[in-house]
Amino acid sequence: MIKNTLTIYILMISLAISATVTFNIDMSNQNFPNDQYDNIVINGSWNDWAGWGVTLTDQDNDQIFTGDLNIEDGTYQYVIATTGSADGWSGWGQIINAPLGSNCDFNPDDEWANYGFTISSNNIEQSYCAGTCNNICENNDDSNNQNDGEYTLVWSDEFNGDIINQSKWNFQIGTGSWGWGNGEHQYYTARSENAFIEDGKLVIQALFENYSGSNYTSARMTTKDKGDWTYGKISARIKVPNAGGTWPAFWMMPTNSVYGGWPNSGEIDIMEHYGCDNDHVHATVHNNTYNWNGGIPPTSYSTYTNATQEFHIYEAEWNENELNFYVDEEYLGTYFKTSGGWQQWPYDQEFYIILNLAVGSHFMQCNTDNDLFPQRLEIDYVRVYQKSSCVYGDISQDGSVDVVDIVQLVDYILNGINNLEINNCSDLNSDGNLDIVDVVSIVNLIVN
Repeated sequence: MIKNTLTIYILMISLAISATVTFNIDMSNQNFPNDQYDNIVINGSWNDWAGWGVTLTDQDNDQIFTGDLNIEDGTYQYVIATTGSADGWSGWGQIINAPLGSNCDFNPDDEWANYGFTISSNNIEQSYCAGTCNNICENNDDSNNQNDGEYTLVWSDEFNGDIINQSKWNFQIGTGSWGWGNGEHQYYTARSENAFIEDGKLVIQALFENYSGSNYTSARMTTKDKGDWTYGKISARIKVPNAGGTWPAFWMMPTNSVYGGWPNSGEIDIMEHYGCDNDHVHATVHNNTYNWNGGIPPTSYSTYTNATQEFHIYEAEWNENELNFYVDEEYLGTYFKTSGGWQQWPYDQEFYIILNLAVGSHFMQCNTDNDLFPQRLEIDYVRVYQKSSCVYGDISQDGSVDVVDIVQLVDYILNGINNLEINNCSDLNSDGNLDIVDVVSIVNLIVN
């Protein structure tokens, strides 16, 4: 009798100090699950981050994956993860973190952007649109705010000419060994063998050849002092190479290092791809707080794509308080401004664009596939948009685009009247002039 009473008592205590966490994870903004990673799991601190954690299921085929965890009272952190054949079913194939520094980053002062909760004898729910702080991924996803306000195209290169437009692009020459490289193996040149226009696309081509003491050549192009911006939407349509050892990137650096040398003044990596892993692309930020140079390791926002086989659109949307990253307009992740000062947010200055194809580095985890060279980074276009108070093409500034705007612009071109200001809304092709090309652009806006 005493033994049975003790057993019941222990059972009652056990029940009193545990409860159930129900996870509801909306994956409709992700490229998971897929053939490579077909399981969605939750890994957390309750089991020392070991194993698969909690396997989630989509019972209603609505892309909301659910699962329960019975757990003792306490405080726990977790991440959303994927697993499948690509990672040997390890449970850590692809990690989807909370937005770094956000209100759902459970401990924003550490290096990990983990979700988390405290449970105390009561059942709770954890409902998130994966990678955001929102409950679901539909129109109330504040992180996906690409359509908030009016964006105007302020700069672009469509690569429709015969040669690279050097009024827009600079070439950096050398290995970068004096401060702008990462122990890479290529020599960057301005030769037409390494960078050229082909079929309306910019091609940066890496060659396996001996050149100035290096075993590879490639190109690295920047818009510094020719295209520099603070805030906006920066977009490019890109196809990356497939050989191991290649390292293409679409990224931004500060025009003037107001807060000091790297990483203090910041870096914005809109798209990086490592040839050791053909299916994944990454977006990352670096600064005084988050860096690989003695700071907290930065969080990368990653996704699974067929990046080496098809073109994809890579974008960063940048404003005073956050950096949002997208692939094909699908939300990837957000880096938030916090109270950490310039050390955490140096992104209030002008930055310029860089396109490059590196080969090897001390970061590369695989050998370079020399037999697969030459390798090509192909860029269909690069575009920069900024928000404007005017309507694109509204020459008369009456709030609409119509024949009145055509007449006013033609009058200006023919007679120089009206003293039109050359701005983002009147200079529709962003060439610094008001001419017949802008008239054609307005006609197309009205007709289409």
